[in-house]
Amino acid sequence: MPMNTTIRERRKELGLTQEQIAEYLGISTPAVSKWESGSTYPDITLLSALARLLNTDPNTLLCFQEEPSRQEITHFCNEIAQILKDKGYTKGLEESCQFMKQKIREYPLCASLLHTFALTLDGTLTLSTLTPEEKQPYEDLVLSWYQRILESEDEKLQIQSAYMLASKYIKRRNYEKAQEMIDLLPEHNVLDKQLIQADLYQQQKEHLPEAELLLQKKLLSAAMDLHGILLRLTKICMTAGQTEKAASIAEIAGHVVESLGLGTYFTYVAPLEIALAQKDAEESIRLIRELLEACQHLWKFHDSPLYDRIADTLGSGIQFSVSSTIRPVLMANLMQDPEYEFLHSHEAFQALLDQYPTD
Repeated sequence: MPMNTTIRERRKELGLTQEQIAEYLGISTPAVSKWESGSTYPDITLLSALARLLNTDPNTLLCFQEEPSRQEITHFCNEIAQILKDKGYTKGLEESCQFMKQKIREYPLCASLLHTFALTLDGTLTLSTLTPEEKQPYEDLVLSWYQRILESEDEKLQIQSAYMLASKYIKRRNYEKAQEMIDLLPEHNVLDKQLIQADLYQQQKEHLPEAELLLQKKLLSAAMDLHGILLRLTKICMTAGQTEKAASIAEIAGHVVESLGLGTYFTYVAPLEIALAQKDAEESIRLIRELLEACQHLWKFHDSPLYDRIADTLGSGIQFSVSSTIRPVLMANLMQDPEYEFLHSHEAFQALLDQYPTD
């Protein structure tokens, strides 16, 4: 807990008043009050005496040996979510970022807090409509938090952070640093813990729902990974000038989307990559229109027998829509990403921008 909370709670546990603390340390009562409110902190020369008076040690007083619990981190995330809900992903970004930085100052060595906040800020940036220049300082901050996690003793979070850093350095075209991060990653483990856990649940009839849920989550993750791989292959083929091969792979990606119930939104992603690479304005605009129209439809997990157990755990009738969050980001990209610049002079493209505003 923060120092101000420690001082206040220890004082009350010992039955001391603020006046008694002030008298013992030779300071004013308002000074003690400010410590407990968190507006100021004790002078370093008073820490040892204050720790003795409160029957604790300086490390505990300074929270050097303490990390927030999982429940506390969840509470922090809820506060951030409330800020973003009240002010939006763009306008609430600075306030939520300041909140995260304050908590990190309180718990500077907590890898799980750093990782949670890095993911949170990263996701908020994705959903904001800031320009790339406006995002840059925040992205640098995310990068620094992931870097700090590499110096922690949490091996699992180190691996996850190295993966995220590799992805970000590739995007920045810092290929040397990206390779450095990739070299930190372990080789794929063929012994899948989730599958063996599902096998165990399957042998126990009372745990069949848990087995189904575990496998559905794994399937959804694998389906998204598979679509991502096919999209990458499509891009590689287009870069290499293998248009027919790219088209075949894009068609396969469409079948994967349909067969594995990923929602119509993903159907148009790979074909759009081909149209953009070919600078085919008419086809690009058509596919963008289809993609934006798909954003208007709700993606319901419970519509598919592959993911209905996931829907049940999230609540009856839960629906996921990309309309309210992803669509404004897509529209911002259409206006800002150089990949779409060749479309800006087309009347049909401008009509799309007018039809689907970013706010």
